[in-house]
Amino acid sequence: MARMQNIKWIAMAAAALGIAGIALPAQAQLEEVRFGVLMHDVNVTGNGAGGKEGGVNFAAELVFASPEFLSWVGSPRPFINGSINSDGLTNFGGVGLAWAVDFSNRFYGEIDFGVSVHDGITELPPNPADPVRIQLDATRVILGSDVLFRTVFALGTHLSDRWDAALVFEHLSHGQILAQGRNEGLDNIGLRIAYKFGN
Repeated sequence: MARMQNIKWIAMAAAALGIAGIALPAQAQLEEVRFGVLMHDVNVTGNGAGGKEGGVNFAAELVFASPEFLSWVGSPRPFINGSINSDGLTNFGGVGLAWAVDFSNRFYGEIDFGVSVHDGITELPPNPADPVRIQLDATRVILGSDVLFRTVFALGTHLSDRWDAALVFEHLSHGQILAQGRNEGLDNIGLRIAYKFGN
């Protein structure tokens, strides 16, 4: 089992690096480093599992300058992120694009969209009477796919020229596009701080 888990992590890391290689040009300039603490598996939307898993997620993210070839879609900034669960449950990492808009000199909003790979549960044992299946179904989010879409909504404030803080909601799901069948999804909500590098 441990060997299979290691193989899964290696495959996920290789997939993430491959996606990152496509999403980020070699000359990409690092603009921002972010760190967050989020409540894990909260029931915000009223759908999915909502509360099966516990703990908090410690998240980190690198945000890069938007490359010229993305100007036609609003110049989103590419990012790489990772998130580790304090209870050893579903961890994930991935890449994506972030669109931000300033509402004023102080406040801003952001929408991110990307893909993530994870080490959570994708499916249950087939026998409904299997004790392992019963336990997993009661205590773990069943995500249905090793690769998930990740959507983020953030409302933030510019604390200074260098520092930002934001309230963040993220949703992970395969959306019946990346896979079919069970799709409980994962919702996390929390706070994020960001340090912006100077030019």
